Amino acid sequence: MSEKVSQLGDRAVSAIQNNVGQALGLIYGLGMLTWTAFNQMNSNYWSYFLTEICGLEPTVMGTVKAVTGVGEWFFVIIAAIIIERVWLKHGQYRSWLLVAPPATFVCLLMTFVDPVFLDMGAKTAWMIFFQIVGGFFSSFFMIAATSIVPVISRTEADRTLLSQRKAQGNMLVKVLFAAISLPAILAINGLVYRVPAGENAQNAGPAGFTVLALVFGIIMIVMFVVMYKRIDGMDPTQKICEERAAAKKRGEQVPPLAAGEKVGLGEMLKYWLTNLPAVIGLFAEIIRFVAQMTIQSMAMYVFTYAFGDVAMAAVMLTACNVTGLVATFVSEPVARKVGIRATYLVGIGVSFAFSVVCLFVGASSMMAFIVCICGIYFGMNFMNGTMMGMQSNAIAYGEWRDGKTAKAFIMSTFQWCPKIANAVAGLLTGFGLAAIGFVSGMEASPELAQGMVNIICLIPAVCFGVAFAAFFFGYRLTPKKMEQIAVDLAAREAEKGADGK
Repeated sequence: MSEKVSQLGDRAVSAIQNNVGQALGLIYGLGMLTWTAFNQMNSNYWSYFLTEICGLEPTVMGTVKAVTGVGEWFFVIIAAIIIERVWLKHGQYRSWLLVAPPATFVCLLMTFVDPVFLDMGAKTAWMIFFQIVGGFFSSFFMIAATSIVPVISRTEADRTLLSQRKAQGNMLVKVLFAAISLPAILAINGLVYRVPAGENAQNAGPAGFTVLALVFGIIMIVMFVVMYKRIDGMDPTQKICEERAAAKKRGEQVPPLAAGEKVGLGEMLKYWLTNLPAVIGLFAEIIRFVAQMTIQSMAMYVFTYAFGDVAMAAVMLTACNVTGLVATFVSEPVARKVGIRATYLVGIGVSFAFSVVCLFVGASSMMAFIVCICGIYFGMNFMNGTMMGMQSNAIAYGEWRDGKTAKAFIMSTFQWCPKIANAVAGLLTGFGLAAIGFVSGMEASPELAQGMVNIICLIPAVCFGVAFAAFFFGYRLTPKKMEQIAVDLAAREAEKGADGK
């Protein structure tokens, strides 16, 4: 690369040098982890909250999760279009980090309140409404935060750093969440840790869940304000937006943005649908989230009803998240050595292998089950450590190929992953439990344990196998290819700068 760079001039050399330092990576990771902490309430406890606290039938809970997953997915698309077309005062991306978190907090807090004054039909509608609207607002700040990555990163090393810090921060907070959340919920509700299967469900109230959601939500808002301040000046649209806002405040007529500064809906779809690496990456991430959310949704049921020890749910989630945290640190040097593509493939392969093993031995003992799920988490977080780098590479590829791209829209498609996965995992959990004959308060049995293990492992095992093949053949952005793309984009930037003189 050095020979090619030397021929491009100082402007191009500057354009392809690493732009992201360790301090910025740390701030970014700390900001993103607070949303993970708040969202863990939904991932780990909402299914349980709906059935055991609010009294919804398992099939109704599954339907609620499916409907909200589809609804949130639809509104992610709407949010992406708004971000591409509506530029607020402090920048196309940065502004949403300040505006959206408080609205998200209020709505999602309502999903951990039991509206006892409503009948079951109205209570179901309450949960669907607040979950979808909360998900809509969360899409704004998550799309904005992830869209910043391809904007400020110039090389695969930059993208790897930001992606790894996000993944490491997320896993660190998941470790802490798994360790403290269930004991805190039970303590607030005045319950003991180890009780017969079903007794917690019969005696628990919503208070522990509500208080914990309140605490994590407030922390999230504060940290996104910090993140908003830290990236001041890094959103390239910020200056344009602030100048336009100042002109409007002075009463001057503000002309519309130039045609080249916005991307139409047709262009957004074209840039995404014709970008094979972006589409394949999206598919692989959906698989990862389906597996993760199925495990998280089922954990409380498995340890309460199949193994008869609810305390071990916290132990397993803590062990899984520690394993996942280790995976993000292991994958960082691997990604720097062999590239994002090869690292991601290793992660898929590891998760597939442990999913298959779990099918055969997971129900035989609680420890065998925990070890297998930890192995799946290791592979998934090997993937997770490179996720943002993977999609940022796809955006750079699209910009290199087409000369223009829709960053917010393409990055938003990766926000579909938890939404679509939430719907799939909700259906698997709700209807799967009904299919194996689950009834609230029932006693543990070997048949019930195997049935729950099948729900957790069978579909992910098949999907991981398909994802590996699709990613291997469809995502061809190797380090050598990305090096060429970086050089070519730098040359274009230098050429534009020279023409503008």
